[in-house]
Amino acid sequence: MTWETLLARLAALVGIESSYIDIYGRRIDTPLNAKVRILAALGFDVSSVSSLTAAVVTAEEEPWRRWLTPWMVRTADASGLDLDLFLPADDSDQQWRWEIAFEDGATDYGTFRRENLVMLGARDIDSCRIEHRRLSLQRSGPIGYHRVRVSGPSEVEASLVLAPHRCHVPQELEGPDGRAWGLAAHLYTLRSQRNWGVGDFADLDRLCQIAGEAGASVVATNPFHALLPRRPSDPSPYSPSSRIFLNPIYIDVSAVPGFPNCLAAQPSEATLSVLRKIEFVDYPNVVATKLRALEALFEGFCALLDGSGEGDREVQAFRRFSAEASPSLQHFAAFSVLDELNSGPIGEAIPWSRWPSAFHTPDGPAVDRLAGERSERLAFHQYLQFIADRQLGQTADDARHAGLNIGIIRDLALGVSPDGADAWMHQQAFANGLRCGAPPDYFHPHGQEWGVVPFNPLALRRDYSPFIATVRANMRYAGGLRFDHVAGLQRQFVVPLGEQTGHGCYLNFPREELFAILALESRRGSCLVLGEDLGTLPDGFRDHMRSHAMFSCAVLYFERLSDGRFRSPHDYPAQSIASVATHDLPTLAGYWEGRDIAARRRVGISSATEVEETQQHRLDDCRRLSEALASAGFPLPAPADGTQQAPSELVDAIHRFLAASSTRLFLAQLDDLLGEVDQINVPGTVDTYPNWRRKLSLDVEAPAFADAIARLARLCHEQGRAQRRKPQV
Repeated sequence: MTWETLLARLAALVGIESSYIDIYGRRIDTPLNAKVRILAALGFDVSSVSSLTAAVVTAEEEPWRRWLTPWMVRTADASGLDLDLFLPADDSDQQWRWEIAFEDGATDYGTFRRENLVMLGARDIDSCRIEHRRLSLQRSGPIGYHRVRVSGPSEVEASLVLAPHRCHVPQELEGPDGRAWGLAAHLYTLRSQRNWGVGDFADLDRLCQIAGEAGASVVATNPFHALLPRRPSDPSPYSPSSRIFLNPIYIDVSAVPGFPNCLAAQPSEATLSVLRKIEFVDYPNVVATKLRALEALFEGFCALLDGSGEGDREVQAFRRFSAEASPSLQHFAAFSVLDELNSGPIGEAIPWSRWPSAFHTPDGPAVDRLAGERSERLAFHQYLQFIADRQLGQTADDARHAGLNIGIIRDLALGVSPDGADAWMHQQAFANGLRCGAPPDYFHPHGQEWGVVPFNPLALRRDYSPFIATVRANMRYAGGLRFDHVAGLQRQFVVPLGEQTGHGCYLNFPREELFAILALESRRGSCLVLGEDLGTLPDGFRDHMRSHAMFSCAVLYFERLSDGRFRSPHDYPAQSIASVATHDLPTLAGYWEGRDIAARRRVGISSATEVEETQQHRLDDCRRLSEALASAGFPLPAPADGTQQAPSELVDAIHRFLAASSTRLFLAQLDDLLGEVDQINVPGTVDTYPNWRRKLSLDVEAPAFADAIARLARLCHEQGRAQRRKPQV
């Protein structure tokens, strides 16, 4: 075979798509160089015909070289369980034994003969004939994570995942009357008279109580992921250091035990006043102020740890938390300490790939020595996670007691920073030479590259543990979990490091296994799953979401008919969550006034010609939106032309429109309720727009803040959305 033929074969084997249909309906072929770079990032040598031949053989033979694949993911089925085996063919009358050790301690077992099993194929591996046989058991088992063992001439074990067919759906969203409402908010934007310049878990607690008392069922938030500690000026929650651990910036320091009596932990009121009053979150100073205070509080906590504090409940809780979260928590703390030791002042972070080579992996002897030499600093970073976790848990409990029956919907980013803790802790799990992105579309005609690394799909098939840990961590204390770019469960648009987005393509992921694991974790955590399914999707993907009881997103701006008109509220898909926008889109007022168009021109994304065309399209959209509102029975007082300030009636009309929709859940953006005009994030910008920094215009304590939510509650009630259950106690 030629080099090109072998390359195409290997690309197909590992799931690199040869082409895709873009949002304009055009077929885009994957560039040859993209295949080369992506295969290299996945660990293959493609430099010659001989190396490619060896790589193809390796890829084809991998499943045949073990009697059992390392992870078998199946849907639990009362009719039985099929196990695929790859067994050596011989003439001996060998009796084999299978055994399943269920996670609850129960076991099931039996025997079989190879020749009595259905044969699905055969292959010669290292001069040995291997047969693909299927062992069909008449009984399955409970959902969960189990171990299966097959014994013959020797013995092999594998993980067996038995998953439910569907994700969890809360009672409030079941049946024809299951129509609830809630709020969508960005935690860092919350102002209050007591926070330290950024919204924290106490502010979220207050917001949830206001919303719950008003009749809301959920509050959806941005990701709480831990960010790079030495880069506070890179605050995107969608470019995290770790998706498993929390961002300590959200800790309410004043609620940490010991704070009232620790003068060293209390900044001056003048410092806090400045941090609260400024228009944008001052991340460097907020982080520095909070860290100083938390370090002082930790000193007092260390006295308990080092003394006779065995009976102290705080110490006991910390030790339980640390034990349950290890070894991941220990590795995360080690990364945090190494990041401090190998970087300059805050803002001058050095990527871990440039640390001394002894610290390039978490399991080396140098990291073990660090645990002894810097034990107190490691304990400090574990302490931060302990405090953050406990405060989030308390907030979730308070929200349920206040009537927020479904609870908090957390958010999960698509990838992680290549310089962060997850990429360091689980290097084999990530494709470090690739970056997640998106092909060109209406909003981004040149495509996007987001600077985050995806999981390596080949590594996932060998070990789903990193995915499971990520999902489980983000369902903790949550009533729902939103997956950003949920199509990534089937395929992700990846760009080789350093390449332009035009050199990217789609890479396939093990969809069935990831959906099954997600359904299992959802049911165990009683957690609703919703997927952000905007943009270019694989054929049939939304149908697959529906079949697994995963909710989709129904975003007002995109819910259109083929002629561009806005969809009637009664035509919205039921198994979806209606909202005006997302974090990457303009607020309602900003959309109406075209402020996003002006911002894109100001930062250099759009040309003057593109701005002119977009403005004309926006005028047409405002007219269409006005017509849709009138048709639904919620007319604006004057014809829409999109050239003036958004009318005061617009927000109420739109919220009535979406509350009247046939979706099970309607989420109103807090930004829209409070009249914010500038969007949170302009994709494609870094330093030219204050992404992830803009605060709300009102404090959570302000009467007008609660009044806006109460008004929304009345509108939702008028459209038949109200709680069906009493608050949980």
